[in-house]
Amino acid sequence: MNSKTLWRSILLCSWLWLSQAWAATEPVLPDWLVQVQQNKYKKPEAMLQLAKQYEAEYGRWPVDVQAVWLSEVAMMYEVLGRYREQMAVAERGLALTADQKTPTRVELLYSMGFALETQREYAVANEYYQKGMTLAESLQNEKLMIQGLTNLAAMLSEENESPKALDMLKQAYDRAVKLNDTEMLALVQAELGLMYTMLAVDDEGQQFLEESFKLFDKLGWAKSKLMVWYNLASTYGYLDKQEQALAIFDQMLKVSLEQEDPVSLYFAYMGLANTNRRMKKLDAAITYIEKAETYLPSLQSTFQISEHHFIKAKIFRSLGQISLAMQQVDLAAEQLDESKNTSDRFYALHFDDLRARLYADAGNYEKAYQTLDKFFEAYIDLQDNKRDMDVQKLRLSFDAERQEARNQLLEKDNELQALKLQEIERNRQIQWLWLAIFACTSLVLFILLLWQWTRRRAQLPQTLPPAP
Repeated sequence: MNSKTLWRSILLCSWLWLSQAWAATEPVLPDWLVQVQQNKYKKPEAMLQLAKQYEAEYGRWPVDVQAVWLSEVAMMYEVLGRYREQMAVAERGLALTADQKTPTRVELLYSMGFALETQREYAVANEYYQKGMTLAESLQNEKLMIQGLTNLAAMLSEENESPKALDMLKQAYDRAVKLNDTEMLALVQAELGLMYTMLAVDDEGQQFLEESFKLFDKLGWAKSKLMVWYNLASTYGYLDKQEQALAIFDQMLKVSLEQEDPVSLYFAYMGLANTNRRMKKLDAAITYIEKAETYLPSLQSTFQISEHHFIKAKIFRSLGQISLAMQQVDLAAEQLDESKNTSDRFYALHFDDLRARLYADAGNYEKAYQTLDKFFEAYIDLQDNKRDMDVQKLRLSFDAERQEARNQLLEKDNELQALKLQEIERNRQIQWLWLAIFACTSLVLFILLLWQWTRRRAQLPQTLPPAP
């Protein structure tokens, strides 16, 4: 066999080995599932329909393909705002991949975390995000690490932990720039833009949001573009820049009508209703909120449904329709009655505040006073609970630091013990070495003495006794 043939054989064997290795880590997906992966953000409705067409074959697929299918379906439910269905599918995927350490499992952990976040279950969502980030780091998957940082930062901003969230987003942005991944840059810049705008750093916020909009447009992710519009317009509304907010919501409505997307249409109409309310254009506000209400069944977030009724109550109050406003406040409160989330409970305080104002508008000042008294009691209780939680977090952080210090001391003690054992072993080896040297030396000396003694005996005259 000549050298050229030998090299060809070696290359062929190497290629086969690598192919087997890749097959072990990357599942071989059918063409239609690859199509779903590539287009789920561009055409989520069509891709979800395509994925569902093959659901009957689910049981015949390898486990890895089943996991990818569940992950992709969960992500499409997320894009379409069907969060309860997303949670159910992600739960199936996590049960299926319990023993796996793959990028697909990371995506499922993030999907579960996001679905829980939409239901304001922040503590549990945080656990799933942290697990996903830990696994992504062990897999050295930079893209998934950036996604995890962005998800967690967005949730922290909802919990009013803006400094920590901003620091995470800056880390994610630096890593996305280094990775030079368009998807991650669009995602991170959208969150950074929203964060800066909320912090009243308008110029940087607008710059990031506009850049993310361009990138989402380049990627063809229409729904992501709409959410950037909604976040930007809502933030302008909070900053009392109503004309700018109104212009963006108008653009959002036109695109949403073209796409016939019920969730986007709801948010466009709701944004227009709230903005017109702030501008004291109450007839337009009630018209838009009535149109938004036709798409309310498409929402799967109890908080958003509660917020809808609360804003409608404010519009009715401005119109002087006290009884209708009170009905809407009651509907808003019903959505959050069972919630144990601290943010939801703080938001629910607005309901008693508005109730008190409505009672006062109706001339029932005693009831208004009682409701305000209830409001202040609930506020004080929540502040006490929040303070207790902050103290508990501080205590836990101290305990964690103390435990870490103990672990470090234990690690150093173990290292010292290991060094001592090594020293003892070394001394024992040296003792055995000296013993071996002594034995060898003694043996050599004994052989020399024996040889000398034998030699001397051989040199002595042998005297035989006389014969009788």
